[in-house]
Amino acid sequence: MAHPLELAEPNVIDEELIRNCITTVEEISIAEDKKKEMKTETELHDIKAVSFSFQNILRIDNLNGLFSLVKLQLDNNIIEKIENIGHLVNLEWLDLSFNNIQTIQGLETLTKLTDLSLFNNRIEELKNLKTLQNLNCLSVGNNLIRDVVHAITYLRPFRNLKMLNMAGNPCHKDPEYHMRIVAHLRDIVYVDYRLVDPDKVQAAREQYQEDLFEILEEEKKQAEDEKKAEEQQHWHDTLSEANLSGVDTLLKVMLDEDPEQGKLHHLSFWLEIIDEIQHEFKGMSKDFIDGTLNANKAKYAEKGRFVDALRSSRQKSDGDSIALVGKFDLKKKKLMRQLEDLREDETIKKLRELQDLNTELNDDLLELGLRQMEADDQIISDFERRYGDLVNAFVEAAQNGFFAKVRDLENAFHTRAVTMATDELEHFAAGQLEDVTDEAQIFLGDKDIVFASLNASHDAHLGIIDGLEDQIVTKERKTYNTLVAEARAESHARDRKRITEIATVTARNNKEIVELIQSEQEGWNR
Repeated sequence: MAHPLELAEPNVIDEELIRNCITTVEEISIAEDKKKEMKTETELHDIKAVSFSFQNILRIDNLNGLFSLVKLQLDNNIIEKIENIGHLVNLEWLDLSFNNIQTIQGLETLTKLTDLSLFNNRIEELKNLKTLQNLNCLSVGNNLIRDVVHAITYLRPFRNLKMLNMAGNPCHKDPEYHMRIVAHLRDIVYVDYRLVDPDKVQAAREQYQEDLFEILEEEKKQAEDEKKAEEQQHWHDTLSEANLSGVDTLLKVMLDEDPEQGKLHHLSFWLEIIDEIQHEFKGMSKDFIDGTLNANKAKYAEKGRFVDALRSSRQKSDGDSIALVGKFDLKKKKLMRQLEDLREDETIKKLRELQDLNTELNDDLLELGLRQMEADDQIISDFERRYGDLVNAFVEAAQNGFFAKVRDLENAFHTRAVTMATDELEHFAAGQLEDVTDEAQIFLGDKDIVFASLNASHDAHLGIIDGLEDQIVTKERKTYNTLVAEARAESHARDRKRITEIATVTARNNKEIVELIQSEQEGWNR
């Protein structure tokens, strides 16, 4: 089992120790000078592999900044807890063997791990590994794991697991240890460092045929449930993206959040008319959702045209700007080649001409920038108008279409409920109702309470309808306004950046020209 606690003072991980323990991902020998350079020159965030083997480390700490770490060896220490490595999300190889670890924890974020060794510790149970679905090799031998059935049940979903070592655990003494593993872990290739015999796999699966059948059925059901959940989440995301969240469940929310439902269930007809309104609402909401999703295609198309128009316009403007700068640079290079052959006065004259050209370049670039600003503004304004029409169409369909119809449905439902309640109260008063519970008798015995409950229910329903309508309309307009505002803000930021770039380029050109003129004048004076 794990070695006894060392008497020497535990080592603390610091930058000096980290650098001394830098190694390579692959176990290859490198020259001493290269090794020294690697340990002294490598930036912490660029380190790929570290080996802290036999360092008498008690606590894992101070590994911040090692974001590129792929391989980490912490074997043969006195570590008691896995901690402070959750940020090392690029780890593929982790060795924590020969320590004093009792619980598997702190590894949930290390989803790239393919090789994990917890050999020779004090672990009693496999847990907190479910996110590590890329595990290819797992070594948990020489621990305190007693239940092989729990272990293989836990590891069965790990479809990439090819190598497993659990030798040296109490469960290893189970006479069916090996047969259980090869039967239940369908993708396993090596068990306890030995290649799995295909014949033994077949025999093991036949031996545990009934168990495997139950497991497969359970996994099938789980897969179906997961698929259904994924489809529901996809549908939820689709509605959310289309600003239709809550539309399909509006009636359910109306009923679930209705404080009068408990009382109104005492009315004999209540469930019947609820079934009817649910049927009508289902068709109504489906029509609105389908229509909106179809109409949203025009929104996506409009956004695409807007982005393409901006890109095309800016590409042309950028191309013209690059051409102007290139033309100036050619003239500058040509003049530079001629300077040695010119007299001093001619040189200064040419340089001043170049200075004038640089001023023209500045003006021309600013003019192009101004035109692009105007083009951006026009493109954004056109988009604002066209997309705004689509937003208004959606709001119209929501307010005067769907929500108006839902209110009409609710009003008709309420009117019918009041009429049927009136009849039922008359029959109750005449003693013509059968199988009336004590609670129902109390409720139906007070006509005012019945109608007050119906009215309160109706008001609650209308309030929920109004709330969702306001939420959807507000979000639609806010999203639209934000979209346009962000487009204008991006355009303005781009314009400011372009003006700064122009000033930088022309100022640099002017500085070079002025320095050349000064140099010529100084030479002339000498």
